[in-house]
Amino acid sequence: MHRKRSFGLFLFVALAVGLCLPLPAHAQSYGFSLDQAIVDVWLNPNGTVSLEYWLTFTCDPGAHPIDVVDLGLPNSNFSYTDIRGDVDGTPIARVDSDYQGGGSGAAVWLGSGTIAPGRSGTVHIIVDRVGRMFYQDSDDTAYASMQFSPVWFDGQAAHGTTDATVRFHLPPGVQPEEPRWHSSPSGWPEQPETALDAEGRVLYTWYNPAASPSREYIFGASFPAQYVEEGAVQQPPSVAEGLFAGGAAFLTSLAGCICNPITPFFVFMAGFFGFSIWANNKRKMQYLPPLLKVEGVGIKRGLTAVEAAILLEAPLNKVMTMVLFGLLKKGAVTVLEESPLRIQANTPQPEGLHPYEEIFVEAIKPDGTLDERKLESMMVSLVKMVNTKMKGFSRRESVAYYKDILRRAWTQVEAADTPEVRSQRFNDAMEFLMLDRDFDDRTRRTFITGPFYVPPWWIYHRPWAHAVSPAFAKSAPLSGPVSLPSGPVSLPTLPGGDFAARIVRGIEGTAGGIVGNLSGFTSKVTSVTNPPPKPSSSGGGRSSSGGGCACACACAGCACACAGGGR
Repeated sequence: MHRKRSFGLFLFVALAVGLCLPLPAHAQSYGFSLDQAIVDVWLNPNGTVSLEYWLTFTCDPGAHPIDVVDLGLPNSNFSYTDIRGDVDGTPIARVDSDYQGGGSGAAVWLGSGTIAPGRSGTVHIIVDRVGRMFYQDSDDTAYASMQFSPVWFDGQAAHGTTDATVRFHLPPGVQPEEPRWHSSPSGWPEQPETALDAEGRVLYTWYNPAASPSREYIFGASFPAQYVEEGAVQQPPSVAEGLFAGGAAFLTSLAGCICNPITPFFVFMAGFFGFSIWANNKRKMQYLPPLLKVEGVGIKRGLTAVEAAILLEAPLNKVMTMVLFGLLKKGAVTVLEESPLRIQANTPQPEGLHPYEEIFVEAIKPDGTLDERKLESMMVSLVKMVNTKMKGFSRRESVAYYKDILRRAWTQVEAADTPEVRSQRFNDAMEFLMLDRDFDDRTRRTFITGPFYVPPWWIYHRPWAHAVSPAFAKSAPLSGPVSLPSGPVSLPTLPGGDFAARIVRGIEGTAGGIVGNLSGFTSKVTSVTNPPPKPSSSGGGRSSSGGGCACACACAGCACACAGGGR
């Protein structure tokens, strides 16, 4: 499998990193900060990428003027004549092969645009074409994959932090719900902002206001191969080729590096894999598809509390608990037992159930437990339905709108003049209130004193029914469905503190009992609604701009792509 192959190559390279010391600096007289870096990457249908950089440097007082920028490029499939640029509007002097960074690249001579000590300047570079960039996705042969690393610089010359932006313009025709972003580098947002650019292309934007100018960051995306020309997508190299390449890099590193104690290497490896496991598990909990993150205009009003929960990416056990409580309020189901959770559909079923509520009712098995496969189907359908409803609307504005609904709902409950009004308002807005991360404590604070007037539908939830009405203390037999009362049911009040404790325990118990394994359940939903990032094939999909030292690393002090190029 590709992951095993990549793991072996990673160990080769990582071991080289652990064993190497920085090479002697070749350009100690250069010193600068990279104040801002913006790079646009256009993924073209012919399998090439076009690049446009804006690099704002400040040359240190007393340092060597920044007269040349060594621009690391993804591979050697480019022409020097395809590179042009300027410095604050002044055309660069020339581009040639006198590149002194690691890997592939070009020397960009600034000429009259040279940045003097104590001065700042923005170097604007356009690369029309870098070829052989797309590889067949290792997990889905119908997808193409591309990875790219923006230029980075020698750590002995570059200092400070960089306001960095990386933008991927996906091939024309790719639909917003089709592509997949790869896992973001450490220190960057977990996922890019997604929108459409001026040409209607899907646009992924990664932003980090405090990136390192001397660190390699790798970004990637996968998309259906049907949107690129035949022959533009390359096959991955063989295992033997990959091992040979990794072995060669490793042996080269031993020849060019000085051995260090390897204990820090193992510490680094343990930390890396621990973070990777954490990040992967967190990624599995993100079930929204890319389309829902495409920004439109205006607020999408009219979502139910459950649909708003999807928009806010609430945990799926909370979403399902909200569905269940909505069904309880409508008298569609009865909770027969809390632990283990057993539910029964009431007859006749009320009219006007939402599609997701109907599927939930269908998921109730004869023994009162829930069919998790049907619940998965319900959640997938619900996410897709919200995704469809959000088309053309602003996710950011809509999220703020529903958070404000939640805030105002609590305000109305807490401002109620009498226990009756407070109870009614809480009952009316309970599904929205359940979205609050502080729901438990806030409910306890709100009802710490005074009575709570129990609404009639609470007889269908066993824990409270047992406390307020002996007639509902026994579970209805599974052979005989529970019937709705023919008329209104008058139930007594509960002490506020008693009510708060019961509802909090009831909701927590219900949320924990709907599915056996929340992480596994969410992962199954996510695999359909927002498939995990697809790494490119080993070797070719990675587009390393900037390069590293002879041991294939980006050690500080290595002859990486830097202003001055190590000259």
